[in-house]
Amino acid sequence: MVELEKRISGDWIEIKSKANNLPGLLEFLAVPALTMRSASGKLRHCVEQGIVEFKRTLLAPVLVALETSRYKSLDGAEMGEHEGSLSLMLLAILVQRLLATQVLPLSKQQKRKAVVDVETVGLNAILADINARVKANPAIRANLAVKNILMQVQLYTRENQKMRELLPTIKPDMRTAFLANFTRTFGNIVGSIRRQYATLLEEQVESLQSSQDTFSLANLPMKDLAPLLATQAREISRMRSTFGHARDEKYRTREILVRLYESRQGMLKMIEDESRMYRRVCQKGLQPDLDACALWIANAYRDEIAGILDRQGKRDSAT
Repeated sequence: MVELEKRISGDWIEIKSKANNLPGLLEFLAVPALTMRSASGKLRHCVEQGIVEFKRTLLAPVLVALETSRYKSLDGAEMGEHEGSLSLMLLAILVQRLLATQVLPLSKQQKRKAVVDVETVGLNAILADINARVKANPAIRANLAVKNILMQVQLYTRENQKMRELLPTIKPDMRTAFLANFTRTFGNIVGSIRRQYATLLEEQVESLQSSQDTFSLANLPMKDLAPLLATQAREISRMRSTFGHARDEKYRTREILVRLYESRQGMLKMIEDESRMYRRVCQKGLQPDLDACALWIANAYRDEIAGILDRQGKRDSAT
């Protein structure tokens, strides 16, 4: 246990010494170029809650693994994989801190482009979001994109029922062609649902932009976020160091992973606190719609960090 505490302390001291030096952080955390470029794409797909959603996405598999460690030992490869995920999360948090404290400059284009890629969003996730929106605001049914999505869902249901009714009557040698026709039909329906959902999200982005023409991270007291980000970084660094120690030790490691699992609520709370902090920053910045402002901040950091990871990944790949 003493060796673990030494590793946790030593890693954090190293990170603090490089906290304002992006090249130093990149060298120490050693996130592969391919991982950074992949993370950039995943970040841009976090269309609901931006950087906060990305952090939850990275943390969730780690917490599942820690829960599993209560019942069985994790192998070295799995621990190494989670250590890598935590390195990526730590890098994202520290880059966000550099942006919040203005050590790294913000990109010139602060507004989100109203182009949303939903190709990797699952159909069930799309429909769940639409149902939640309709439940929260029934009037949204009048929105053309929502109306079209609901019509396509009805069409899918009818076609699926028709296929099931007809399939038993189709001769075996004709079934392949029969199913291929319905597969094309279902593909067209799903494609239409995705396009309409992208349109809905783009309308949401454009509406937010038009109501906040002069809105910018630079105009908000984002330095207030720095202490919370430092706390997040320290906790994720502790988790990363613990996984690294467990991977290296190989034996008698379940106890330290279980202890890490038992502290999970504190980790989750730090992520949720970020959204609440955004609202406080928006309030200090005299923004009238705190929810919209907080979402804009989360998405703005998403885009900033995605851009930095993509550029750094390309740069590292070229060297």
